[in-house]
Amino acid sequence: MKNIVLDSNDIENKISRISFEIIEKNFDKDEIIVVGLLPNGRYISNEICNIINANSNISTQIVYFKIDTLNNQITCEDSEFNFDKFKDKIILVIDDVMNTGSTMIYALKKILNYSPNKIQVGVLIERNYKNFPIVPDFKGIELSTLQDEHVEVKLGNSPKVLII
Repeated sequence: MKNIVLDSNDIENKISRISFEIIEKNFDKDEIIVVGLLPNGRYISNEICNIINANSNISTQIVYFKIDTLNNQITCEDSEFNFDKFKDKIILVIDDVMNTGSTMIYALKKILNYSPNKIQVGVLIERNYKNFPIVPDFKGIELSTLQDEHVEVKLGNSPKVLII
């Protein structure tokens, strides 16, 4: 059985609210480097950056990470990206769902190698089954689901969040 938790309007509103919270927390910053975790982090991070750029003087740069937790590999979509750009910067890591926290741990481990000033985490959905002590700075909604339920985020023509 599938239950729709968020429809396209809800997702748009959550992303907008997250974006304004990011602006408020970083109002005195000049730049934020946004790391979108693929695949759904692309859409969410793009939307967040559009809102930040339209409503503040904070400049944003986006980079996308593909995380293969089974093989302990992280690749950057832009093979030319210089990770030294993370040094002394504000890094915002964006993902669609935070469940156990393992995907986020992989991303944070990679970023920490380059001595950022601060790392912030934003997710559309936070679930309550953490294996690692990661708490997002920004979240759209927190879901209390059964552990065997799956949260599916569908983005594109008809965005929605489902519990399966």
